[in-house]
Amino acid sequence: MLTRTQPAADNANVCSHPLPTQHRPPAVAHRREIRALATRHGLGAVRWWPPNDGDLLVEGVPPSLRRLRADLERTLGCTVAIYLADCLADETRDRLRQETVDLLAPDPA
Repeated sequence: MLTRTQPAADNANVCSHPLPTQHRPPAVAHRREIRALATRHGLGAVRWWPPNDGDLLVEGVPPSLRRLRADLERTLGCTVAIYLADCLADETRDRLRQETVDLLAPDPA
């Protein structure tokens, strides 16, 4: 049986917590490795979709989606969800490009 001794906060459904300023999500911290994986799997783009560490939008269709996922999970150390941009409606794909972080772009200085 679950019990709660305090009332729920007003934002009880919000799961985000403030991150330390030095924390970088795994996808951002492993950009170099992701670039190598993108090349090996023939991807045109890999984009991280915050706030979840393992949500990735990829452009191109890899020869083996299963192998790509396994490689990404091994690199990032978390479960990965891959969204194929080529399978999304144009409007959705354009919106997600604005909401995601390009992992193949040069590292910010």
